[in-house]
Amino acid sequence: MASKKSASTVSKKNCPKTLDDHIFFGLTLNDEQKEFRDAIWSNDYDIIFANAKAGTGKTLIAVATAKLLVEYGRFDKAHYIVSPVMNGINGYLPGSITDKEMPYYMPLCDALAKLGDFPEKIIDPKSGFWITPSSHVYLRGINLENSVIIIDEAQNFYTDELKKVLTRVCSTTKVIVIGHSGQIDLVKNKENSGFVRYIEHFRECPRCKICELTVNYRGWISQHADLLEL
Repeated sequence: MASKKSASTVSKKNCPKTLDDHIFFGLTLNDEQKEFRDAIWSNDYDIIFANAKAGTGKTLIAVATAKLLVEYGRFDKAHYIVSPVMNGINGYLPGSITDKEMPYYMPLCDALAKLGDFPEKIIDPKSGFWITPSSHVYLRGINLENSVIIIDEAQNFYTDELKKVLTRVCSTTKVIVIGHSGQIDLVKNKENSGFVRYIEHFRECPRCKICELTVNYRGWISQHADLLEL
């Protein structure tokens, strides 16, 4: 993926039907990335899965497209949801819930910085920022409405955890589920990851789109390392 060319200026009026001619934050996308972006933007799909290798830009594209969906007024806000997968072996960390979970928000922070946004705003719940990060832990009983939902590193959700998140979703949302089935970090029973199971569960649903991103832009070391099967 090429680097940014210039900042994006977005008008909330005249929402484009497609992003083919949109500056899209100056990012140059390959065909797979465009298909992923366009699936998120399309009114034809309510849930989009991306099984994407390392370094393919999956989080950046998801966050960038979600930002436009909010800025153009198609949704009220966005939620970024992760699984604190390593907490079970790292022990209890000091600080607030945000402090404990902040390491899992770093992909979001990196994406926001690349888009010229302000990652520090996610820390303050009173900031009114367009996207709010959280883990799945505290979602029981919550209704996710009028929002874009990004579930990141979804391979690290056990099936019941991913079910908990997806069953919080109301019909007024758009859901983006991104992960890498080749890099599951679950401490126990990796085979109980819900990511691939839910891809197959939704595969035949007409309002679901399943994408794959295969080009790793980080360089040959990352590319070669990702080829080793675990």
